[in-house]
Amino acid sequence: MARKYKNLYGFIHTIGDIVILNGAYLIGIALSTNARIIETLGLKVAAETTFVNSLFDQKYLQLWVYLNIIYLLAANFSKSLEIYRNTRFSKVFNNLMQLFFLQVVLAFTYIVIFKDYNNTFKISRFVLMCTFALSTILTTVWRFGFIKIVRFYRARGFNNRKVIVVGAGRSGQSVKRMLNNKMEYGFDFAGFFDDEPDRFPKIRSEIKGNVKDAMDYALKNNIEEIFCTLPNKSHRQIRKLVAFAEENCIRLKIVPDFNRIISNPLSKIEIDHYGMIPIITLRKEPLDNALNRIIKRVFDFGFSMAVFIFILWWLIPIIALIIKIEDPSGPVFFVQERSGERGKSFNVIKFRSMRVNAVANEKQAERDDPRITKIGRFLRKSSLDELPQFINVILGNMSVIGPRPHMLKHTEEYSKIINKFMVRHFVKPGITGWAQVNGFRGETKDKRLMEERVKHDVYYIENWSLFLDIRILFLTIFNMAQGEKNAF
Repeated sequence: MARKYKNLYGFIHTIGDIVILNGAYLIGIALSTNARIIETLGLKVAAETTFVNSLFDQKYLQLWVYLNIIYLLAANFSKSLEIYRNTRFSKVFNNLMQLFFLQVVLAFTYIVIFKDYNNTFKISRFVLMCTFALSTILTTVWRFGFIKIVRFYRARGFNNRKVIVVGAGRSGQSVKRMLNNKMEYGFDFAGFFDDEPDRFPKIRSEIKGNVKDAMDYALKNNIEEIFCTLPNKSHRQIRKLVAFAEENCIRLKIVPDFNRIISNPLSKIEIDHYGMIPIITLRKEPLDNALNRIIKRVFDFGFSMAVFIFILWWLIPIIALIIKIEDPSGPVFFVQERSGERGKSFNVIKFRSMRVNAVANEKQAERDDPRITKIGRFLRKSSLDELPQFINVILGNMSVIGPRPHMLKHTEEYSKIINKFMVRHFVKPGITGWAQVNGFRGETKDKRLMEERVKHDVYYIENWSLFLDIRILFLTIFNMAQGEKNAF
């Protein structure tokens, strides 16, 4: 029954997405043939063009078919249809953003590839823009609306699964609290089972028997899932539970207790298979996925080239001239070796904001630092000194968004005293990052400040998404506009 509902929900999402995509396409065609609307937008359209003519034009018919095909491909690659009872809204949104990104890339790839075959360059960009804009908005509303309705339905006691928890220890009680607090997941807790019930006097009334009793209870009460929270030393009992569950078509979920080896309970543990061997990964890294790395690189390169074309080509000479006028003895750019991805060093490029000094590679800038020049103080306060790092991004040794790179000396020092400091180097360093937009930038004299910076950097690595990058980018621009107190 559970599998049936899962397939049904996936089918409903797919049908809804396709209906919206095709509806958005038809609206795009209709609007593109409305002369009044086109004139209002300042576009051109042939007077004889009609909705029917455009709809049945060969190149548009081919595009229509292709849009549906690329949806299915993009939905598969983005895993946007893999929605479970406990899937977070943030994950749903991230997968949707990947879905839309892939659809746009594949659509324009189609236009470029077939430009000489069927005049795809003559397809109205307005139609594509309208199709993707409308489908993005409406699909997002549809997906979240449907999930919200289903969860509301489950929270009222419908479509629930009866479950029991075998093992009444700390992990078992955590599972029970989760089941009670997350009613929208649709689990109906039926009781604990443990061989030592007297060890848990506070929940003694909820313990319905021992581990062996759990099997009889499950059969007599139509239990659909069993959460096993027994310690690893109880491997014989766990094997018996596994055999029982498989023989009786009951889903068994084993909850391992990693609290002794993992300091952060929010770490996103993943289980993968190397051949036939299950391997536990202590940290989820979205950027370990090749597709995600491609998406991030396309975003980095495209955004950096836009900054270079529209801003850097004319701003660099102006700032360079001002720097030279104030302090002609030093260079325009400050190039420093810093720690990059996987701990490898690279040369980071910045506008020089200090007078040439012997401790530049060892000492951080301080408030009212006498080494900082007048123009340098303005550049640092406005973060304009970081602009040349877009060259680093184009070269591929930095990202627009990521953990800020540290001086080699500081990496050596902090890696010895800060837990998980080197985890920051699992990804490329960035011009700005999650730590910076949350107030942890600038000088880090206090160990606690560095620990908070590392904590935010690790969060970014474990929760990366294109949406998160865009969010950090907008927050950075907002902070630059209002002025950051830690920028000096």
